[in-house]
Amino acid sequence: MPVWLEVLLNLSGYAGFVALATSGAACSRNSAEDETYRSKR
Repeated sequence: MPVWLEVLLNLSGYAGFVALATSGAACSRNSAEDETYRSKR
């Protein structure tokens, strides 16, 4: 496998991981805030 192809695959995999990690963190933050507001009511 050419080196440039390995680098491209590694970068795309890392970008996908970062996208999943940031979207997962945003979802958990929103659900935690929703639970807080529900308990205050």
